Amino acid sequence: MRRGNLMAVIALLLAAIPTIRWYVLRMQDGGGELAGLVPLGAALWFAWRDRKGLGMTTRGAWACVVLLLIQAAAYPFLPAMIRALMMIAVIVCVSGLWKKPGIACLLVLALPWTASLDFFLGYPLRLLTSVNAAFLLETVGTEVTRSGVQLLYQGRVIGVDPACSGMNMLWSTGLLTSLLAAAFSLRWKSLLPLGAAALALALAGNSVRAAILFFPEAGIIEMPHILHAGIGVAIAGGCFFVLVKCAQGGAAFGCPVISPSSTGSRSAPLLAAALLVLLASFFSKNQTPQPLAEPQHLTNYQGVPATRLTLNEAEQTFYREFPGTIAVYEVGNAKLIIRQVNRATRKLHPASHCLRAEGFAIGEETIIEDREGRRWLSYPITRHGETFQVLERITCPASGRSWPEITAWFWHAFFHPGDGPWEAVTVISTQGNGDGLSLR
Repeated sequence: MRRGNLMAVIALLLAAIPTIRWYVLRMQDGGGELAGLVPLGAALWFAWRDRKGLGMTTRGAWACVVLLLIQAAAYPFLPAMIRALMMIAVIVCVSGLWKKPGIACLLVLALPWTASLDFFLGYPLRLLTSVNAAFLLETVGTEVTRSGVQLLYQGRVIGVDPACSGMNMLWSTGLLTSLLAAAFSLRWKSLLPLGAAALALALAGNSVRAAILFFPEAGIIEMPHILHAGIGVAIAGGCFFVLVKCAQGGAAFGCPVISPSSTGSRSAPLLAAALLVLLASFFSKNQTPQPLAEPQHLTNYQGVPATRLTLNEAEQTFYREFPGTIAVYEVGNAKLIIRQVNRATRKLHPASHCLRAEGFAIGEETIIEDREGRRWLSYPITRHGETFQVLERITCPASGRSWPEITAWFWHAFFHPGDGPWEAVTVISTQGNGDGLSLR
């Protein structure tokens, strides 16, 4: 290996140390991120296969220097995922992988996306699936009514739960698309339409799967449970077959071989910029979240007697992976839910997400103040002609600071992990007996 290339490799390894450490920890947090090792291994294999055509160019080297300097300057303010994406961009630029888009996409898919995608796309994908499934069922003459992400049929409720959102199929088709692009050395002009086709196939295939599985779930037909997975595999197989044929059609537009240039004159600034990133990681504030104590048992809330409720089996299953503590109370004609966390987490989502999934229509959100001057997010919810009022906010018991919106709290907790723990309070005024009302 030439001295210039060796220095470039050393520079990349030094700059990537904080990201590698974060990546290893995320692989061990139980969030289902280990699947990212598959595209990572594939990317390394394809990069080794195409190694003779890879190399650092003048533009690529200076682009890396700029990216590393930006990362060093903004290190304390950048989320770990953004830093990881910037490191991938550095690797792609310095190695010439920008001419190998399939390998570059595999590296992106190797990042721990599961929690982020579930937080931002989980409900929208479930809603889209339910809308499409309802349309398909009505097309074949089945009278169904959609409420949120639930399908209503003759008094039965069939929900499109998180497992049916299609996230797994979306990720799988993205992986297959990247693998095909790498295998056939597709250029960007061939990969982009292939990616669009993969997205359309994944969404359509998951909707068809949900529509088919509606029939056994609604009791219209009997089907062994093992066939549920078989139907999903069969539909995914059909989508994958179409993608392979599309990729073979685009293989004629292969990727040209890159002509590496001399690296010696650019390795020194690259190494210096990498050292700045490493130093920035050492000097950035790294606070440890405070441990969570057992939730205090309430006997009254704001002067009203409170009775703690036992979570049912479905709620216990739902909350099993929640990174904190949860307590539910009945306070007069209201339900009180208290959730505690000690770190920024997307699993602490607004109550409206769950309520909307339960079929409630969410009214206009406003910020109000109670008699003690505390700010709350307030909005009405309606279902089956009944209207309820929801109040929610997050507080920091140690400092007394509060946030009426979870998204605003999330970024504060992300940048100030030592300020916790935090307590999310949700109050649902039933204005009646509240039968059937549930908050998860």
